[in-house]
Amino acid sequence: ITCTSSNVVKTMLQASAQLGHDLKILYGPDTYMGHNLVTFFDSILEQWDDDRIQNELHPQHNRRSIRQLRDSIDVFPSGNCVVHHMFGAEVVDTVRRQYDDCYVTAHLEVPGEMFQVGMEKSLQDRGVVGSTSDILNFINKKVEAASRRRTDDRLRFILGTEAGMVTSIVKSVQDILEKHNSDSEAEIIFPVASDAVMEVDGGDHHHSHGLSLVPGVSGGDGCSTAGGCATCPFMKMNDLDRLQDVVDMVASGDKELTLRGHLPPDRLRGKQINSIDAIELGTQPIMYMRDFMKNQTFPDELVNKIHGRTTTTTATASARAT
Repeated sequence: ITCTSSNVVKTMLQASAQLGHDLKILYGPDTYMGHNLVTFFDSILEQWDDDRIQNELHPQHNRRSIRQLRDSIDVFPSGNCVVHHMFGAEVVDTVRRQYDDCYVTAHLEVPGEMFQVGMEKSLQDRGVVGSTSDILNFINKKVEAASRRRTDDRLRFILGTEAGMVTSIVKSVQDILEKHNSDSEAEIIFPVASDAVMEVDGGDHHHSHGLSLVPGVSGGDGCSTAGGCATCPFMKMNDLDRLQDVVDMVASGDKELTLRGHLPPDRLRGKQINSIDAIELGTQPIMYMRDFMKNQTFPDELVNKIHGRTTTTTATASARAT
């Protein structure tokens, strides 16, 4: 089954509850997210009792079943997001030393050091770990609460994910503040590693605080030659020109020729895996995810398929960006 950062925890919990606690989860491709999920379940076991697990996590789980689930996760060892790879030890050290009083948000795909900071803060209700939607909802909740108190608080948030998310956060925060006519302020801090910034002309070279710094290095796309990007070069492929191309295509009605280039690779055409068309097989994990998100349970077809193939129940969770 395919999953995203916003539903991967729900997917694992339901799989364990519905398919049996002898479930084996093969998780990939994002290595950081896989290890962070194990850390997440570790934190649950350290902090929560059975009642809280059943009330806030999943009604069919308790500490014993969460421990079994945690131990069943096998993480793919060689995959990570080029953006979230930037949030390593250097960034964590900066966050702990200079921004300890801030709220901390951390995407599930950040390295373990950053995720740990987010987990620690989340247990104090001063942070959140999860998907981009979880991060946005957390910031909105804090700004909304401050606005209702009619204070002039200045809220500071560490943004532990792709810099492009700042736009949606700023728009949402502005809407909340305007709705309540609030004097509160929200500051979004993007703590990138030194590899993700470059000096540009115009800075005051006699004072370090006067340097003009911008995200990204001269290599382009905001990506560091040491690995990692301040912004996602793949998301940036979805620009206004390409959006206009789609609008023009829909308006003209000439979809077939334009969409032909986006069909699955021809190398899969006519090939079968276990007597199933390879292209059809590739779409099944996504369709299973859609079915799960709609019904909040795994379809009988998937359950029977897993139970029928192996003695030890095995499921593969494949995460994609959200």
